[in-house]
Amino acid sequence: MNKFISPLAILALSLCAFTTESSAQASGVKPELIMYRHNGGGISPAPAAAGNVLGTIKWNALTAIGNIRTGASIKSIAETVAPGVLTSNMVFSTSGLLGNTDRAVITSTGLVGIGTMSPGFHLDVLGNTHTSGRFYGRIHFDADEPTDLPSSYIDEAYFERKSRAQLGLAANTYANGGILTMAPGGGGLDRQLFSGGDDGLWTRSQDGSGANTWAAWQKILTSTDINGNVGRLPRFTGANLGDPSSTLGNSQLFDDGTHVGIGTTSPDAASLLTIAGNTRINGNTFSNGNIGIGLAPTANRLEVLGASRFNGNTSVGGNLNVDLSASVDGSLQVDGNGRVDGILVVGNPVSIPGNHELYVNGSVIAEEIWVKLQGSWPDYVFEQDYRLTPLTEVETFILENKHLPGVAPASEVAQDGISVGDIQKTQMEKIEELFLHMIALEKRVKELEVENATLKAGRK
Repeated sequence: MNKFISPLAILALSLCAFTTESSAQASGVKPELIMYRHNGGGISPAPAAAGNVLGTIKWNALTAIGNIRTGASIKSIAETVAPGVLTSNMVFSTSGLLGNTDRAVITSTGLVGIGTMSPGFHLDVLGNTHTSGRFYGRIHFDADEPTDLPSSYIDEAYFERKSRAQLGLAANTYANGGILTMAPGGGGLDRQLFSGGDDGLWTRSQDGSGANTWAAWQKILTSTDINGNVGRLPRFTGANLGDPSSTLGNSQLFDDGTHVGIGTTSPDAASLLTIAGNTRINGNTFSNGNIGIGLAPTANRLEVLGASRFNGNTSVGGNLNVDLSASVDGSLQVDGNGRVDGILVVGNPVSIPGNHELYVNGSVIAEEIWVKLQGSWPDYVFEQDYRLTPLTEVETFILENKHLPGVAPASEVAQDGISVGDIQKTQMEKIEELFLHMIALEKRVKELEVENATLKAGRK
């Protein structure tokens, strides 16, 4: 019996050898191509062992006469062998310039490694990865740390579905959303990005006090929050958001790139700055061009339509035109023409009596002052119908009133002041009257001289 079986075994081995050198084919309802690994030979072969190659499929080619090379292969290597138990992997190899090299593996537990023969994950790729389709699951970025696991949330980015309530975000029409966590590792803080509601994107950072402690959520501003009109400079609105605010809106400033307006979106085309409303300047102000407050400036360096107040020194290098009252608490220097259409007060008088255009609390010095009276000059004294008050009446008036007729008394001047124009007119009136009295006196003197000469001639 043993002698009969040995030739059959030899024949079977020969057939196997023949099939490896020729093409192999399996057909039928359930075709199979089986590779059977055992150790030893004869009638009682030994079991396979861990590390044994269970079988190899090779793709060979004749590269030259007498030279055959393997281009690619698939092999299976046993990992665990025990009675009734066999675990093994599958290794894929290709041939490069340096020969046949293992490229990928599927382990007995279903882990797939590409570029590594010891995968630690269901898909473990050593090298760059690219996909043109959809990817579902966690992306783990390994910074050369093979022991770094996804559950540690280090050196990775991962996507999760979360509810706003879980994350501490305000309630929204859409309760759920997606959160992207980026964990750079290497001592860096994790950062999260949340989207899913109709209120935009939110972000927060790990605060560093613990592995799973986070700073407050911050909203990423969008066009819904950042809006305004063209040319209007923005400001933080914060009307209902508290202080500080993350909402922007229009301010009172307008800038079209050429002209600037405050309180107006239509600045004057001839001015760099247009202010629509009251303006207060507590410090020094310098301008190389004309300034108009309340109106567009014409030929004057400074033109003010309305009441004005300057708390410091004011210097105007050109003409000054103020249509109403102006108040300067410091010095005022005008290098050009000055025009005030209202009341001008210099100094700090105790009161401003009457209705005058100029009030000065202090002395005034000038090389020349012109007073142009609106009424008639006292040349009427020389008219024929003018009644020249006799000196006896003037004497009686002086004795009774202690001042000249037609001249304000000292008490009135002390209380109300006196008009320079009026006093000049009154003085001229009295001078002209004096001249009339002197002319009359001179005539009387000449008449007396004639009478005296006649009397002297009669005595002789």
